[in-house]
Amino acid sequence: MKYLIYLLIVSSLLFSENLEKIKLQLQWKHQFEFAGFYIAKEKGYYKELGLDVDFIEFKEGMDITQEVISGNADYGLSFSSIIVDYFNNKPIVMVANFLKQSPLVLVTQENIKTLNELKNKKVMGLLDSTHKRTILTMLDKYNISKNDFKNVPRKFVLDSFIKKEVDAISIFSTNEIYTLNKLGIKYNIFDPAVFATKFYDLNLFTTKDEVKNNHSRVEKFKKASIKGWQYALKNKEETINLILNKYNTQNKTKESLMFEANQIEYLMLSNLYPIGSIDIQQLQIIADNFAQSHFMAKQSKETIKEFVYVNEPYNLKLTSEQKNYLKNKQKIKMCVDPNWMPLEMIKDKKHAGIAADFINIISNELKIPFELVTTKTWTESIEKIKKHQCDILPLAQVTPSKQEYLNFTTPYITTPLVIVTKTAKPFINDLEVVKNKKIAIVKNYSIFEILKNKYPYINFVEVDSIIDGLNKVKKGKVFGLIDTSIVINHELFKKYAEGLTISGQLRESCYLSIASRNDEGILNEIMEKVLSSIDSKKKNEILNKWTYLNYNEIINYQMIINLLIFFTCIVILFIYWNLKLTKEIKNRKIIEEKLRQSEEKFRILFDIAPILLNQFDENGKIVFWNKECEKVFGYDFKEIKNMDNPLEVFYPNPDMRKKVIHSFQQKDGIYKEWHPLNKYGNKLATMWANIELPTEEVINFGFDITKQREDEYLLNKAKIELEKLNNSLEDKIKKEIEKNTQFQITLMEQNKLAQMGEMIENIAHQWRQPLAEINSSVLLLDAILDKKGCFDSNIEKKLYEIEQLTEYMSNTINDFKNFFELDKKKEKFNLYESFSLTLKIIKGRLSLHKIAVDINIDKDLNINSYMNELNQVFLVILNNSIDAIIKNKIEIPLISIEVKEIKNEIIISIEDNAKGVDEHLLGKIFEPYFTTKHKSQGTGLGLYISKMIIEKGLNGTITASNNNLGICFIIKLPKGEV
Repeated sequence: MKYLIYLLIVSSLLFSENLEKIKLQLQWKHQFEFAGFYIAKEKGYYKELGLDVDFIEFKEGMDITQEVISGNADYGLSFSSIIVDYFNNKPIVMVANFLKQSPLVLVTQENIKTLNELKNKKVMGLLDSTHKRTILTMLDKYNISKNDFKNVPRKFVLDSFIKKEVDAISIFSTNEIYTLNKLGIKYNIFDPAVFATKFYDLNLFTTKDEVKNNHSRVEKFKKASIKGWQYALKNKEETINLILNKYNTQNKTKESLMFEANQIEYLMLSNLYPIGSIDIQQLQIIADNFAQSHFMAKQSKETIKEFVYVNEPYNLKLTSEQKNYLKNKQKIKMCVDPNWMPLEMIKDKKHAGIAADFINIISNELKIPFELVTTKTWTESIEKIKKHQCDILPLAQVTPSKQEYLNFTTPYITTPLVIVTKTAKPFINDLEVVKNKKIAIVKNYSIFEILKNKYPYINFVEVDSIIDGLNKVKKGKVFGLIDTSIVINHELFKKYAEGLTISGQLRESCYLSIASRNDEGILNEIMEKVLSSIDSKKKNEILNKWTYLNYNEIINYQMIINLLIFFTCIVILFIYWNLKLTKEIKNRKIIEEKLRQSEEKFRILFDIAPILLNQFDENGKIVFWNKECEKVFGYDFKEIKNMDNPLEVFYPNPDMRKKVIHSFQQKDGIYKEWHPLNKYGNKLATMWANIELPTEEVINFGFDITKQREDEYLLNKAKIELEKLNNSLEDKIKKEIEKNTQFQITLMEQNKLAQMGEMIENIAHQWRQPLAEINSSVLLLDAILDKKGCFDSNIEKKLYEIEQLTEYMSNTINDFKNFFELDKKKEKFNLYESFSLTLKIIKGRLSLHKIAVDINIDKDLNINSYMNELNQVFLVILNNSIDAIIKNKIEIPLISIEVKEIKNEIIISIEDNAKGVDEHLLGKIFEPYFTTKHKSQGTGLGLYISKMIIEKGLNGTITASNNNLGICFIIKLPKGEV
């Protein structure tokens, strides 16, 4: 025996050594926020998949993202700010999301009622926290920056706020709100979700390397964690006891953990979204909010998808064995529930409903047909699959009896169980209250076996179908019918709404899988793979297509005002006074009189209070209804009192009524927003809280915020319009300034050219007389020498050179004069002659610096354009090339000019070998006042004016680019009629 024990111990040690060690970095200290992960560890979900997980608590000053990247942890839990980290080049991947709405809120002292009042106030820990971006994004919507308030370093307790040493502090509604309420601290709360800034929270992420190198481990960890959360939410008390015994480093009470558990469950929205799912569209909204506040650049939907982990089975990689099975199988036979809409049914011998849509996707993915085996009842379908006359059931729930002959995939549809009864029945949330009643369930449904085992003392009655069960409820043969909320809502909306209603939601839910024959286990493997390949978006589209449920979002935040607290205290005081009088006064008449007086005072106070006050009895009828309720809703007390189901008037949607009835059980005093209808069919915005009195009665306190919501909407709309107007005005002003600047520059340049032309004209006038005199002197000298018979070849040569030089100077001044002529007459001219004229002007500079000019122009090529303006452009470009050659000390300087005609268009290329312009400056050379020269050598207007002349004056284009040796300017002009 001892050897056997030893063998077991050794085997156990060997097995534990094979577990993969994983470290999970928490985003805070141990609490219910991480309950799903604790459960996955303690229940062995991680161990079943070969994982051994350790949890690391958060420490002050810790950067969670950096902890994971550096390898101190393998996985991390963090806020929505990880999307900013990712787009700031942090190599991380988002694996799962658990809180669909962040519990992070900003709490202020009671005297601060708007966010604008935070300016110049003390705010604790906002700038040194890892979640600062969430709150700062909300403040940004009110134009409040981090410089507008004083940041106080964070202390991980509420003492500073309680002692009013700080004006505001960022906290979590799942935890600290409980503490503040318990201590009776007055405060105001600002929830980012209310300001259209909804953020995810409790986001599971890891590194890109982990996904790349350990993809299977990522999937296992995600799957086990989600399973842990599913268990934790269904078994909150057991989970809380586990935290108290093993993970209670903060010394929390059971009461506080239960408060946190309920808040966490609400924020997870598990009835709307699968646990752990990630909505790409919501991620994009979050990213846009961060981009609006300048934490990151705006991202497209496709880039955001790259941040989200994708499970490898989505590629549907079937094994050879699985492919061969399908090839040999050729078709898969299925039996269904013939009347279980909207989940599934048989209509005209075809499969319809939610399950049918999934089967169609699976059939297309596997490329194999699914053949429907028709049956008349669910019981008949069960019998056929037992006899192997069909291969699968598209929708089935695991039960011990069915596991004897069926295999089940992971559930792909989860829906709560509800009970439907006749109207005006009390609300049911526990089957204990109907243990003496007959409760119907469809025969052979899994829920019958599950509920029968759990509640053996309840009289469950089997019926043939949903319709059969509803008819029996209507006729009073059974008290109620239990089925899934999806099916019940469908049937009630369709034709059974009159006289029947959903009276309660059970704690149990229905988890539906694809069931297949267990003698063909490979079929279950294939179904599991193909189901996992269907993305959550597609699943939601199918469910939304078939369901009639319409959930209204509830915004969780506190708006307690001094007046409301004052009247609440008075009401409670009067009731307490009545109770005290009952005990102390022995004389019955005195007691009755006092009670009557007290009730009269209470009634007066009840009626004149400027807040909504009402009370419902256990049957859902109105007991109290004050004047403010009459004013807001339009019904007087007599009208509303006689109604059998007044909630139906305010909330026509049965699902909404169910939520309202459920809210009556919550006596936490926390205000929530509701949207009832008034007498005239108008939707109102109201805030309600339930207060439990010492008599254990519950009073509903509320106030009408419809006008406030309308004002907020109009204010936001006006703000958007104003921003649009300001942006439009700024653009117009900017364009006018640019237009005026260009005009002024052009005008200035034209004026400068005119002045230069005038100056050249004056110079020409002054030069001609001396040049004429020099020429006369040469002629006179030549005549004298000839008369005297004196002939010297050198003297003759020099006199000839003087004569040629004066002629050249005269021609040069004429060239300058003609060049700066500002006539705007379009004329036909020869391009070769035009370039020759320009080169004459700069001939001196070219000769001085020994710059060769290579001209490749057809001497017969003409153009109809503005010659002087085109020459001006040539002069600017050539002078710039000369300057660059001089600056860069080019040993063999060369300027190449080439002109050619292509399809009635003149293309002019001017290129030098002066090493070109830096690439990052090349795009700026045509901008006004931009120059690469010293400020003493240029204004930066030459090329700008040239571009304007070519593009606006000559209807052409001019571009510049670097070649191997220097810069090349390309000018394209219309040839015109020549």
